[in-house]
Amino acid sequence: MKKKLNAILLTAALLAGMVAMSSCNSAANNPTGSGNPPAGSSSVEHSDSSNAEYTLIAAHVSTEDHSFHTGMVEFKEQVEERSGGRIAVEIHANGELGGNEDELVQKMATNTVDVIISAPSFMAQSVPEADLLSLPYLFQDVEHWERTMDGEVGQQISQMVEEESGIFHVLGYFRDGIRSMYTVDPVESMEDMKDLKFRIQNSPTQVAFWTELGVQPSFVAFNEIYQGLQNKVIDGAENSYSQIYQQKHYEVCKNVTETEHDVATRFFLISKSKYDAMPDDLKAVIDESAALAVAAQREADAAMNDEYKQLMVDAGVNFIQIDKTPLIEKTEHVRQEAAASMGLEDMLNTINSLKK
Repeated sequence: MKKKLNAILLTAALLAGMVAMSSCNSAANNPTGSGNPPAGSSSVEHSDSSNAEYTLIAAHVSTEDHSFHTGMVEFKEQVEERSGGRIAVEIHANGELGGNEDELVQKMATNTVDVIISAPSFMAQSVPEADLLSLPYLFQDVEHWERTMDGEVGQQISQMVEEESGIFHVLGYFRDGIRSMYTVDPVESMEDMKDLKFRIQNSPTQVAFWTELGVQPSFVAFNEIYQGLQNKVIDGAENSYSQIYQQKHYEVCKNVTETEHDVATRFFLISKSKYDAMPDDLKAVIDESAALAVAAQREADAAMNDEYKQLMVDAGVNFIQIDKTPLIEKTEHVRQEAAASMGLEDMLNTINSLKK
C-alpha cells in the first residue's frame, strides 16, 4: 500500500506541473463564450473561518449554475450550521483549482484540496475497480442507477475506494445527467460514427466501448473541449445536456445524437486523512450534511435535464433519435470483459439483476 501511495503522489506531482503549463497555454487562447471564467475572475464561496477548527477546500470543474454546485453549496451550509462554525467550507467552482477532474484527484492525493467531485474514470488511476461505473449502457435508467448506487453495490465500491487508495473517503454519489453524444456533423446511425475524432474520458472501459463503435478516441481536457470543437481538433464529444449547454459547446456543435449511453455517476469525496482527523461528532456532521447534499444535487440534476434540452432546441440544436439496440448489443462483450478483468463478474451480475 505504501509503495502504491508513493507512486500516486509522485505521478501527481509530475502531472501537476504538466497541467499547470498546459493551463497557462490554454488560458491565453480561451475562446469568448467557452463557458470558462475569464482571467482574473473568481468563483469562490468563502466562509469566515477565523474561528473554525477545520477548513475544507472544496472544488469542482463545473459552473455555478450546475447541479454539482448546488450540492456543494448545500454541503457547505449544512456543515457550517450543524458544526456551529467549527468547520468552514470554501468552494471553488469553474475548474478554478483544476480544469479536469483527474487534476482534482491528484490534488487531493497531495492534500491541496479536501472535497471534490470525480468521475469514476479518474478514480480508476488509484482504484481500477471504480472504472466499472464508467461502462456505457451499464444502467437501464435513472431508477436502476439509484437502486444500484444507493444499495449494496454502492457500499461495496465505496469500501474498495477507501481501502485501496488510502486517500479518499466516499461521501456519496452525485449524478451528472444522462450522457449522449454531440457532433459537428449529424450522426444518425452507428455507421456515421466511424473514424470520428471523439473526445472521451481517459478510461480503459470507455476506450474499449467507443473503439468498438468505430470512433477515434481523443483525450482533450474538459475545459478545452470548446476550443477543440471550434478548431476542428475533435469532431464531437459526449456529455449531459446541462454540461453541453452550460459549457456552451452547443454554440460550435449543433447536433446531439440521443445515445443516452450513461447515467453518469460522480464520486462525492473528502480527503480520508482530513476526515479521519476529525472527532466522531464532526464526522457525524460531515456524513449527515453529505446525505443532504446528495439529495439536493440529484433533485437539481433531474430538473436540469429537460430544461437544458429545451434551451438548446430553442437555440437551433438538432436532436437526433437513434436506435440504441445495435449499440447495446455490439458492446455487450465490452461490459462482460471489463468486469472479468477487474474480478467484478458477481458485481456486474448483481447490477443486471436490479434491472426491471
